[in-house]
Amino acid sequence: MSRLPTSSAEITPAWLTARLRETGTIDSGTEVTTIERDLMGAGIGFMGEVGRIKVSYSGGNGPATMICKIPTQDANIRGMLAAARVFEREARFYSDLAPALDVVPKALGIASDLEHDDHVLILQDLGHLRVGDQARGVDEKDAHATMLAAARLHARYWQNADLDRIDWMPMANSEGMKIGREVYQASLPGFLQVFAHAIDPDMVSLMERFGDNVHQLLDRIAAMPNTVAHFDFRLDNLFFDDRSGAVWMIDFQTSSKGGGAYDLGYFMSQSVPIDIRRAHEESLLRTYHDEIVRLGVTGYSYEQLFQDYRVGVLYGWIIPVYAVGTLDSSSERAMALWTEVIKRAQAAMRDHSVADFLI
Repeated sequence: MSRLPTSSAEITPAWLTARLRETGTIDSGTEVTTIERDLMGAGIGFMGEVGRIKVSYSGGNGPATMICKIPTQDANIRGMLAAARVFEREARFYSDLAPALDVVPKALGIASDLEHDDHVLILQDLGHLRVGDQARGVDEKDAHATMLAAARLHARYWQNADLDRIDWMPMANSEGMKIGREVYQASLPGFLQVFAHAIDPDMVSLMERFGDNVHQLLDRIAAMPNTVAHFDFRLDNLFFDDRSGAVWMIDFQTSSKGGGAYDLGYFMSQSVPIDIRRAHEESLLRTYHDEIVRLGVTGYSYEQLFQDYRVGVLYGWIIPVYAVGTLDSSSERAMALWTEVIKRAQAAMRDHSVADFLI
C-alpha cells in the first residue's frame, strides 16, 4: 500500500473523502472539495502533529471542522517509543473501543499502516467545549463531573471478557510500559536541578527510591481489578460541556489494561489544587465508587478503592520527572505549570504516606 500522509499538509480532498466515507461520516454522493489547515500549539513536536482542518463539500454535507492527529516523524522519538506502541494503541482505541463510549470524541476517519507504524486519526472537533487547564487546576464541580466520566470509562470494561479480546492493548506492567524505570532514572538528576525551587527536602529520598520501584508499582496496578485505564488522565486532556455537565477525554496513546484507580490518583494529585483536594477528596472518590457500583461493578469496596488510589498517587510521580526531558525551561507557562504540579503531587504523597509502598 502507498504510505499514509505524514503531515496534515499531505492530506488531499480525495484522500479525506475516502476516509470519511469508510466510517459513514459522509455518504457516497458527498465529496470533500477544499481543506484549510490550522496547526495547534499543543501536541506539535514531541509526540506528533495535531491540527484543526476546515472542510467544504459538494453533493452533500459533513462536519465543517475536524481534528487531525499524526505521529511524529522524528526517528529518535519513534525509536524511544516503539516498544510501547503508543501510536498504534491510540489508533486501535478509536477504531475498536471509542464507538462504545460516550466520553470520547468520535473517529471520523482512521488510517493505519502497521508495517511502518504510521497512523492518521481524523477526530470529532471538541473546540466548542471548554478545555481543562492543568496549570490553573480544577474546581470541585468540574472534579465531580470528571469522577463520573472516569467511572463511565472504567465501568464499561471492568473485569469484562472484552479485555481478552483487546489483545493489542498492553497490561499496565507489560515490558513496553516498564521502559519508564530507565527513563525516570536518567531524568531525575536534571529534574532535581531544574525544579530545586519546588522540591521539598523531605521528599528527595522518596524521589531517589522511586526509580527502583517502577516495576513493582506497575505490577500493583496490573493486579487491581482490570479495566481500560486512560493512563494520562490529566486536566489538559479533558473537555467540559457547561450546558450538559458532561466531560470528554482525549489522548489514549498510553491507555492500558489495569486498575482504574491509577487514573484517579494521577488526576487528583496533579490536576486538583491542594486545598480543593483536601476539602473534597473523600466525597469525590465516593462519587466515583457510587457511580461504578450503579453501573454494575461488584466486589470492589470503597476501602479497596482508596488503597488502590494511594498507589495511583505514588505512581503518578513518574510524570513530572519525565517531563523535564522535553521541557522548554525558558517557557514561563511550562515552568509555572510543572512547579504547581510538583507542589500538588508532593502534598498528596505526603498526605497519604505513599512511601509505605516503596520497597
